[in-house]
Amino acid sequence: MKIWSGYGSEHSMNLVLIGKFKRAQDAEKVEKDIDKLSAQASKDDSDSIPFAKPENQRFSEDMLSLLCSLNVHSLAPSELGQLISDFDLKREDGRITVTTDESDVSAFVKLFIESGAKVEIFSVHDYPSDFVDAS
Repeated sequence: MKIWSGYGSEHSMNLVLIGKFKRAQDAEKVEKDIDKLSAQASKDDSDSIPFAKPENQRFSEDMLSLLCSLNVHSLAPSELGQLISDFDLKREDGRITVTTDESDVSAFVKLFIESGAKVEIFSVHDYPSDFVDAS
């Protein structure tokens, strides 16, 4: 049982994001792309971008080059921090499951949808039995 003593955005969302891909190769590529993007985002300290002045919210040259090489065109600089936040990613055949306590998961959604995945998002707080099925 959780007891909230105040309002804040620090509470646990306990989200599950499932991407179901038509082919296992597509899921494997997305997993590798997320690894590469996460590594570069970490080098770039991308989790600080959303707090920068709007004119300073930009991709690094290395990130821009990586995004072009991966053919990823829908991510915004402010979303890169999601790829270095605390999340757990598991791939099984043509399915990727991401679990996180964060509320911002648009980077994952965009990467999944760009690769043709069917996406499902839910909170384990509200659908605990679905999480068991997802595991």
